Amino acid sequence: MNTVANKVFGCDDLRMNILSYIPKRCKSCHQKMDIEPPKFRDTAYLGGYLNYEWRKSECTKLKGYCNWCYYYVFEYR
Repeated sequence: MNTVANKVFGCDDLRMNILSYIPKRCKSCHQKMDIEPPKFRDTAYLGGYLNYEWRKSECTKLKGYCNWCYYYVFEYR
């Protein structure tokens, strides 16, 4: 079965390139996450919860979840 889909998704490089366009989402609240954390070093203790960029960035301590869910939904500290 040499279909076009098999040729495209059979190549690892093409598959990773195509799938990289799908945005990463939080496993709890399902909002789109920024893979790259903000340039500044905000934390929940320094008022980062007021910063929307900090909220939607991926938590460094628990991969797959946003900072908001990590600190306020699951209440990890």
